[in-house]
Amino acid sequence: MPITEHGAKVAGSVVEGLKSQPLALGLIVLNITFILFTTWLAYTINQRTESQYRVKDEQTAMLLAKLDQIADVRAQVQAISERITGNTALVKGIAESVERLSKVEEDHERRLRDLERQKP
Repeated sequence: MPITEHGAKVAGSVVEGLKSQPLALGLIVLNITFILFTTWLAYTINQRTESQYRVKDEQTAMLLAKLDQIADVRAQVQAISERITGNTALVKGIAESVERLSKVEEDHERRLRDLERQKP
């Protein structure tokens, strides 16, 4: 017996069995419908999840870029702060030098006045 005849016999017996038990046919249709619905639902949820991950990945990349910018700004601020500290030390040294010069000038003026008083 060829394979096609066996396939035809099996198909015929399945159809006869489903005719005699319509509840089984209903359950098969219901199961197939449930499987198709579940597959569609899983596909939809997967698409939504992938979309959410894409958005989160973009946000993470943006935040990391901003963190790099913040680190650069922090380094610049630190460099400026070090320069300000150095400039403060220079200004302090200049202020001390000016103060010493003013004391020396005052001392010289006092000596000149003393010398002028001592002249006959």
